[in-house]
Amino acid sequence: MPKIPQALHEGSHIRIVATAGRVDAARLELGLTTLSKRGYRVTLGEHVFHQWGYLAGQDQDRAQDLMDAILDDTVDAIFLARGGWGSTRTFPYLDRLDWNQVRPKIILGYSDITALHLYFQGRYDWVTFHGPIAEMDWSTQNGDDALQLLTGGYGPIGDTALEPMNSWTPDHMENTSWTGGNLSLVAESLGTPYAVQPRGKILYLEEVNEPIYRIDRMMTHLWLSGALLAAKGVVFGEATQCDPPKDIMEYTAAHVVRDICQRARIPLWWGLPAGHGPRKVTVPLGIDLSIKDHQVWLEQPAVTANG
Repeated sequence: MPKIPQALHEGSHIRIVATAGRVDAARLELGLTTLSKRGYRVTLGEHVFHQWGYLAGQDQDRAQDLMDAILDDTVDAIFLARGGWGSTRTFPYLDRLDWNQVRPKIILGYSDITALHLYFQGRYDWVTFHGPIAEMDWSTQNGDDALQLLTGGYGPIGDTALEPMNSWTPDHMENTSWTGGNLSLVAESLGTPYAVQPRGKILYLEEVNEPIYRIDRMMTHLWLSGALLAAKGVVFGEATQCDPPKDIMEYTAAHVVRDICQRARIPLWWGLPAGHGPRKVTVPLGIDLSIKDHQVWLEQPAVTANG
């Protein structure tokens, strides 16, 4: 049974935490300012601006900021500052607490934040949100979409029709939970206690800056591991800056993914703008979504007014 977090409302307290790469102070200040102008109280984790190599501080400090935010009764939501790499390295510290006994909170982010989605959804059944990071202008359409969902809105997810990509893909797939996120993080989770759990679910994937042979390798790994075969279907959002120049090769990331899903007899849809492109719709993970006439629908709120 999914554990649904409490909705945001005017004056809600958002804590910004950095569990991955080093934070860009100017970009984060833009996020702070635009979120504050929308009526939210915004605070920062203690170690947000720390630096340790390419990470936003030591593993235990990044983990502590996240744990503090979840356990602080005054905090309503956690927005992750940015992606990069490093969230997975916090797991040994997160494992020190039993999160089954803790009220779920909104966790929002994408890219490396996929690791946190897999952790809290896969192990504790939390509904989390694959969407924008804090380092952005929250006065844009991306911000509008995210906050509409986080305040209790529902309806179509995005305004782009999905493209069915193989002969196994139906026009409709209703009331199916979604999991996943960035392909690299999903593939790397296999063989660990935090592995993606796609059985009976839609596996959502997206990627950035990976050559198509690496996408082939990761998709093949998902297939041969059995993870792909366990899913009811795949929605691949975007493969941003992954395709080779057309004058070199016309074979694209979409061709690679379609070939593997066709051979695995797995339905595949393409084209949800919820990745590293300029348009970033927010996708709730761990709660039922429907695909109807190639449009993704949330048919009930993914947050609750009662906590």
